[in-house]
Amino acid sequence: MNKLGVLLGVAALMAARDASADEVVRRALVIAHNGSDDPSLPALRFADDDGVLWAETLQRLGVETTLLVDPDEATRAEGRPVLTGARPPTPDEVKREVARLRAANLADDELGRETDVLVVYVGHGNTDDMGRAYFTLAGGRLDKAALYADVVDPLAADYVHVIVDACRASGVVGSRGGQMDAAVVAELRGMLAREQLATRPTVGAVFAESDDGETHEWSRLRAGVFSHVARSGLLGAADINGDGQVEYSELGAFVSASLRGVKGLPARLSVHAFAPTSAPRRPLVGPAPDGPSLMLSTQLALSRVSVEDTDGRRLADVRRAEDQYVMLRLPERDEYWVRTPTSEARIPRALLADGLPPLNPRELQERGPAEEALSRGLFAVPLDKDFYDQYVVAAGLVPVDFTHAFPPGAMGPPPLGLLSRKSPDALTWEVGLQGHQAPLRVGPFSAGPSLSLRWNMLDSFHYGVRGAYTLTPWASKGVRTYRATVQGLFGVRDVARTPLFIEAGLGWGALAVSSPGKYMGDLTVLTSHAAAGATARWFGVRWRLAATAAMDRVTLDGANRWDGMLGMELAATLGHSK
Repeated sequence: MNKLGVLLGVAALMAARDASADEVVRRALVIAHNGSDDPSLPALRFADDDGVLWAETLQRLGVETTLLVDPDEATRAEGRPVLTGARPPTPDEVKREVARLRAANLADDELGRETDVLVVYVGHGNTDDMGRAYFTLAGGRLDKAALYADVVDPLAADYVHVIVDACRASGVVGSRGGQMDAAVVAELRGMLAREQLATRPTVGAVFAESDDGETHEWSRLRAGVFSHVARSGLLGAADINGDGQVEYSELGAFVSASLRGVKGLPARLSVHAFAPTSAPRRPLVGPAPDGPSLMLSTQLALSRVSVEDTDGRRLADVRRAEDQYVMLRLPERDEYWVRTPTSEARIPRALLADGLPPLNPRELQERGPAEEALSRGLFAVPLDKDFYDQYVVAAGLVPVDFTHAFPPGAMGPPPLGLLSRKSPDALTWEVGLQGHQAPLRVGPFSAGPSLSLRWNMLDSFHYGVRGAYTLTPWASKGVRTYRATVQGLFGVRDVARTPLFIEAGLGWGALAVSSPGKYMGDLTVLTSHAAAGATARWFGVRWRLAATAAMDRVTLDGANRWDGMLGMELAATLGHSK
């Protein structure tokens, strides 16, 4: 009997291990500290606010998060729920939390679960009298040796992701760091450099710096610029292939694009993203659990979109590429403000799933030279496919998989009308002008309008319907032709990642011929259509230029024959519908 019980217990354990083998448990340790142990460096204003927002962001993304922060009075007065269990960012609390995370990760390992831990630090970066870099804690320091020996290595996680917004000063739009010489900059960079991570193939890092080692915080965001951009990316703005996960290449490219247009600051910010060498496509965050989510539609294409709560705290920003699908997972709030530079709308939590309501003109505008420099430049460049591809090559990262992109399976069924991997507004209307050889060779050519309706599907395919009408503009020997067609379409766009497309159609047509005193027609013409060309954006309008070929099955003098016509068509996109 005892042997049977042991066998059953072993079987149950093995079954539990097999059932959980594919699970990934994500945990996070967020350390945020305003203070400085260097009398020449004033305390930061927003590192504690960043810590709160990091904790809220990661919790929304399904990450079990511990927050170590000593909030100032203003932050404490907001009473955010994540502050309830927060502890001060002291060296002892860091060690205590690392030990707890280690025990939890080892327990999950016994159950066959993979574990990832994100370590986020926001605070002062500095160097000691010996030139050794460190991050400031409350009553202590975290230098390079301690970062790895006391934090990263003991976690016993399958993968560790380190995100750092290290800073040295503050201001309204101030540098998080006074001027540093090249040796100090190199030492701080060395804490997270690729060479430092080379001996740890399961550890990755993301951090920002500038030419003089500074990063920046902005009072309009009440946060560090890099931290805000990185959080926006993790909340979905960086998810370029829409699989619900954000990889290093996506986050690095998004931050780089978002910072690209910033001008008017003393130094230019840049981002470094080093993925774990043993798994270069390991996501920092995975599919998010159900929660408040906002899909951004094509009506906001190429416009910077900001999401704030009713307390004025900025939660996320993104500038959508024209054909980009964006789903933002937002921290829990009762209501949200969605704003562009010129318009805004207030959306209750319960109505987020309905999409954006009409936006109203903004009453307040951002003012001040530094504010305007960031307002114009931050998120000025969208993360489109071209930028992403160029960034991945330059950074030496492994690109994401676009094979099964959009819509993300983890998001559940798409809204009605969502058929495109490019945007929720999958239905496009186009009006065109076409010219082709005259039917039956009556006259030199025929010309007239066309109207097309296309639904964009997965993997660059589209289908639709096309109607066209042409006539010979003048009579040839007193004879004119009139041709009307309605055809179903099927095609491929973005061929080989270029603006090229091809499509074919088949349908019904009517052909008429008139001459003085006579009129003949065939209302049952079988007609086909083929087109190949390219798309381009010009004067804010998307155009399609195509070479066309048509074949009509006509009855002439009692005999059936195919009548071929070559031509050209220029079409403009009128808009999108859901």
